[in-house]
Amino acid sequence: MRLDNRRIAVTGAFGALGAATVRAALDAGARVAAIDYAAPASGEQPGVTYLGGVDLADTPAAKNA
Repeated sequence: MRLDNRRIAVTGAFGALGAATVRAALDAGARVAAIDYAAPASGEQPGVTYLGGVDLADTPAAKNA
């Protein structure tokens, strides 16, 4: 499935499964918002916006992301 011109939000993006999901979405042509409570690892990829330190259980923090 192609995801050209789509924007995808991946939560838990800095773990193994989340990172694989980010890669799959990029390979399918999507632009990705990688969101996680942890800090992002080094080595950013084009087409990805990294949002680390986001607690999605905290509504105001999630809205600010």
